Amino acid sequence: MWAKQEAISPGLRRVLRTFKGYLPYIKNTFIYHHLTNGALEGINHKIKVLKRNAYGYRNFSHFRNRILLICKLYVPYTVPSTSLVA
Repeated sequence: MWAKQEAISPGLRRVLRTFKGYLPYIKNTFIYHHLTNGALEGINHKIKVLKRNAYGYRNFSHFRNRILLICKLYVPYTVPSTSLVA
């Protein structure tokens, strides 16, 4: 190595140590580059816009239900109908 270890500043040494600690995660970004958190970021954005436009809800349950409806995560519970066919 052409640079002595003492010649490296403490700040740069800390940066290099941080990179070394995160190296497996950095490698994963190149291996699994097709994976993204875009869908989750989209849901977060919808929630923030809903919260900004809502001017407050009466209670958290109403706000939660509205989030589920907007993000299409609400699955209504349907009661199975009984057939009257004899």
